[in-house]
Amino acid sequence: AFVEGSQGKDISDPYHVATTMKHFLGYSVTLRGKDRGQSWIPDRHLLEYFVPTFESAIKSGANSIMINSGEINGIPVHVDEKILVDLLRTKLGFKGVAVTDWEDIAYLVDRHKVAKDFKEAIKFSINAGIDMAMVPMDNNFPILLRELVEEGEVSMARIDEAVTRILQMKKDLGL
Repeated sequence: AFVEGSQGKDISDPYHVATTMKHFLGYSVTLRGKDRGQSWIPDRHLLEYFVPTFESAIKSGANSIMINSGEINGIPVHVDEKILVDLLRTKLGFKGVAVTDWEDIAYLVDRHKVAKDFKEAIKFSINAGIDMAMVPMDNNFPILLRELVEEGEVSMARIDEAVTRILQMKKDLGL
């Protein structure tokens, strides 16, 4: 069975699942060799050594992408529009869902220290291009996000964009 919007892919297989590329971008070369750390990578190296595997996966139809929990060149990837929008969306043409790893938005406050509180961290990450936050134990996230929309700090258009991507992936999977 072919489903409209699935780019001609046969999804009649009951084991058809969404693919998630991990972790975009530069996750494997932290300075200290530790998970979720800092990386210092020249742009040329990012484009030459790290982007091609993601580019290939995108061309092959990957549905979602998990964002690097760490920093590249001093900027947390979760707030870096240059990586999340300019590179991932515009240059690579990724149309799927950009998702955080476990509670990564909270790390913008206590680890990366770029946001004063969780609400500001949500604002920064959603506006930078995050579509879905993996915060399964946090009931405050949707409340704070709604407040940000009502306050005009996150546009309804940005929410619509993220929700459209999530719903499109579900539709493509026949859900």
